[in-house]
Amino acid sequence: MMATLSDLQTEREKLRALDAKATYDSALAETASHKDVVAAAAAMRAALDTAMAGLPRILALAIDGETDETRVHYLLSEAVHTALTGIGAGVEQACTVLPPAGDQFKRGAQPRDLLTVSQWAERHRWLRSGTNSPGRWNTNLTPYLREIMDALSEHSPVRSVVFKKSSGVGGSEVMMNWVGYVMHHLQNKDMLVVMPTLELRDRSFNPRMAKMIEESEVLAGLVSRSSRDRTNRADVVEYGAHARIIRSGANSPDSLRSDHLPYVITDEVSAFPWDVGGEGDPMTLIENRQRTYSRAKSYFISTPTTDGRCRISLQYLRSDQRRYHVPCPHCGKGQHLEFDRTGKLAHGLKWRTAPTVDAETGEVLRPQVLSAWYACKHCGADIAEANKTAMLAGGHWIPEKPSVKRTRGYHINALYAPVGLGMSWRDIAQKWLDCQGDTSEMKAFVNTYLGEAWTELGDSIEDLSLISRLEGYDPHALTYRLITAGVDVQKNRLEVSYVGWGEKEEAWLIDHVILPGDTTHPEVWAALGESLLEHKVQQAVVDAGYNTSMVHAFCAPRRWAVPGKGLAGTARPLIEDEKKRIARLRRRVKHQHAVEPIGVDQGKALIYARLKLEKHGAGYIHFPREPSFDDEYFAQLAAEKLVTKVRGTRPFQEWVQIRARNETLDCLVYATAAMRLSRVNLDQSVPPPPDPNQPAAPARAGRRRVVSRALASR
Repeated sequence: MMATLSDLQTEREKLRALDAKATYDSALAETASHKDVVAAAAAMRAALDTAMAGLPRILALAIDGETDETRVHYLLSEAVHTALTGIGAGVEQACTVLPPAGDQFKRGAQPRDLLTVSQWAERHRWLRSGTNSPGRWNTNLTPYLREIMDALSEHSPVRSVVFKKSSGVGGSEVMMNWVGYVMHHLQNKDMLVVMPTLELRDRSFNPRMAKMIEESEVLAGLVSRSSRDRTNRADVVEYGAHARIIRSGANSPDSLRSDHLPYVITDEVSAFPWDVGGEGDPMTLIENRQRTYSRAKSYFISTPTTDGRCRISLQYLRSDQRRYHVPCPHCGKGQHLEFDRTGKLAHGLKWRTAPTVDAETGEVLRPQVLSAWYACKHCGADIAEANKTAMLAGGHWIPEKPSVKRTRGYHINALYAPVGLGMSWRDIAQKWLDCQGDTSEMKAFVNTYLGEAWTELGDSIEDLSLISRLEGYDPHALTYRLITAGVDVQKNRLEVSYVGWGEKEEAWLIDHVILPGDTTHPEVWAALGESLLEHKVQQAVVDAGYNTSMVHAFCAPRRWAVPGKGLAGTARPLIEDEKKRIARLRRRVKHQHAVEPIGVDQGKALIYARLKLEKHGAGYIHFPREPSFDDEYFAQLAAEKLVTKVRGTRPFQEWVQIRARNETLDCLVYATAAMRLSRVNLDQSVPPPPDPNQPAAPARAGRRRVVSRALASR
């Protein structure tokens, strides 16, 4: 007889009932009696009370004899971590009546692994591309980074970490490791990462962070890879349950506004503006967002810029100012590695050079560094770079201001770059020699290789020291690669400095002429034309800040003479960038002679720096023992001083006139600008150009052509 649908349904219900009874019986068998629960609770309470009673003694023993605040903090954290693990195990052993309850307590009491940032990186960070050492992160390759990373760890008492550094020593990797540590290990903390601009954030930081997440397995599952997902926007990465990495630009006040958060990174902080959108200093806006967190942490990182307005240097001065001391392989004594810019120290980086000669012209070129070594500060022994790996491994950070607590400052230069992961000592020495005579290149070297703020050598100068530089040469008998003139226009006179130029911008003053006369009348301008012709000037800049119409009238028929307008601002270049200059010339009004913007502040800094050079050669300025170069000439040349002032919270620098007259300084600035405007390659021997003092040929009818290189048209 075939079973009906009703019979099948009845059978199904019977099976369900049997399954439910089996589940009930099993649960009943595992259910503890009230008596057992009370006994287990009493045993757990007794074990816990015993453990807690002994905890003060455990903590006291852990820090016995230790006085350093940081060490005390670390030791207490480790002791508490160990104690919690022991308490859990003790309660579990005591709870024999109800083992599952003891097991649950043990797992609940187990603290999170007490990892430092460096330990997290060594366990979880992978570098698969774009590096000289692919694979798992290895702090031993850059041991000087270990303490910097660990100071950013959750259980470290340090609140601010300042890293003033050269390029290529791993400062940005510290930043990325901290970001990964917060995301994976802490998981519930918000962080703000601020770059100098939003553009730099999108071009530099965002791709690096995306690469780190993709290459490190523990991070890959925390963030969506889809660019359309709201958790992966350009300005914020959401991870975990509710945590965020907010990515901002210091040039955008809107990107700096959001909720309060505990952790902040400011990358290349010296490039931050001093005012953002009229809302004040971005650093103040950032600090306000950490105000409600007593255990907030900040990481300031940057290569320095110019002294007096360098943010990372100012932050470093407020820290305990640590330097990495490494042991000498000969005497064993520690020292921090120094680069001797003066050449007067017995210790520091030393090198041996050999002259090089151009095979075709026989011209002596810049010397080449054959070898480099480090002279020990203590025993004077020569240290080969091959010893650097062992020296770095044995090094440690020493504070110069140990009284400063909770703000760590670290300074390091390119001499510490690990062998094979950065420039060698020989390369660094060669770079130093190559930048001699070029103030811009020297500044870049000091900032990016030495990790130091650039001090403007031309901040002031004494006129008496200049008089001692007079030499007995005949300025009209020498052969120059270029002759320029700088003309300063006053109401009742014109003043002109004539300068001859040689290789590497070495300069010889030829003459300084004062042409009296009302500059609104043509007679004094005719005298100027004759004087320029007499001195065979090839390029001239005439001050157009006074009697502008007369200046234009004078320069119009002389293609090699240009009106110049002095513009203040220490960031403004001496002459305009070539591309910007061409674009400006194309926009100028037809038939109007172009006025060249002259960055007089940089011109003065350049001249004052070169007036302090002691050796003849690149950049040196010579003065002839001639009547024109008297006490008054040098008094005017030393008439200004660069000073640092503060407007609100923003430091800035400006030139201040400390003597009544400064015409000779202005003339020399204009003559130097004329040299740069000429675009003549002073390092290349060229035949003398045609006489530039002939009137310009009449322009052809038709479309106007802009000539960007003054001498190329002659």
